Amino acid sequence: MYFAGDSLLIPELAEIPERLGHISLALLPTDGLHIRPADNMQVVMNADEAAELTAVLKPELAVPHHYAFTKGFLGDRLITHSDKNPLRYQDAAHDLAPDTSVRIVEPGIRIEL
Repeated sequence: MYFAGDSLLIPELAEIPERLGHISLALLPTDGLHIRPADNMQVVMNADEAAELTAVLKPELAVPHHYAFTKGFLGDRLITHSDKNPLRYQDAAHDLAPDTSVRIVEPGIRIEL
């Protein structure tokens, strides 16, 4: 299993399959979180970048996460900007990594593998 946390897509992530071998499950952030007061700096990979990483990792199953992240009503409007639609990742991953199954899991829902 690979959990990307709140990562950006950086070149070093391409080394993961060589270093770790086969990955059955990848949990990847997909919201492309930007910090508005920091010149709109991106701090988390977006759906397309997560799909690129999915194509590199070639997991059997990928689960997007972080898309439900919120800073609250005012924070989302004044501090952060993000994409809360996990279907963008599902579509991009289908195109770039067609052999990987994608499962969207709502926050708080348990899945069995």
